[in-house]
Amino acid sequence: MQQQFRIAVLTSLSFALAVAIFLLIHGKQDSFIIINGYYHPTLDIFFQYVTYLGDGLIYIPIALYCALYNRKYLVAVIAAIIICTILTQFLKRVVFADELRPISLEAQNIIIRKIEGIPIHREHSFPSGHTSTAFSMALLLAAIMKRKFWCCILPFIAFMVGYSRVYLSQHFVTDVFAGMTIGIITSYLSLLIYQNYVKKKAAKAQLSNTI
Repeated sequence: MQQQFRIAVLTSLSFALAVAIFLLIHGKQDSFIIINGYYHPTLDIFFQYVTYLGDGLIYIPIALYCALYNRKYLVAVIAAIIICTILTQFLKRVVFADELRPISLEAQNIIIRKIEGIPIHREHSFPSGHTSTAFSMALLLAAIMKRKFWCCILPFIAFMVGYSRVYLSQHFVTDVFAGMTIGIITSYLSLLIYQNYVKKKAAKAQLSNTI
């Protein structure tokens, strides 16, 4: 599990580094305009669905999977839900409560691309909750799943979720980068909690056997 998690984290950090370099070169506003300006009708449909993989509801099938097939990891999933939610919402609604979303750029006569049927929010931009959720769950699943194949695929899917938030005019690239960071931290802390839980459970079982 540890090796798979390391690979997934390294893959995620590679994506995060690429995003950081992109931000350093283009800045917050221009990086959004560049990504938002490249579009295609097929991608409109694709990203409308991909973005749902970062919705909070994605926790439900993952929790059910663990409950049915890998119950011991349910502790890690529950910990991830709590940690990710607290970190994201605290930053979004307390620390950076005044951060506006890309739609605010229209005040500067910058054209924001809108897709029919998708409501665009205006407030609580930083960080991207969809991205933090996607990365925390992707890294956890990479640690749980037995095949190393998923160690690269799952972080890539999470990255696509982050990209979709900019493509759909919901977030700046800075918001996505912060979400990636939160997701990586969340997965690490939740697995740490899981490992401590397993150790305590084993110690308790050993103690009861010696009595």
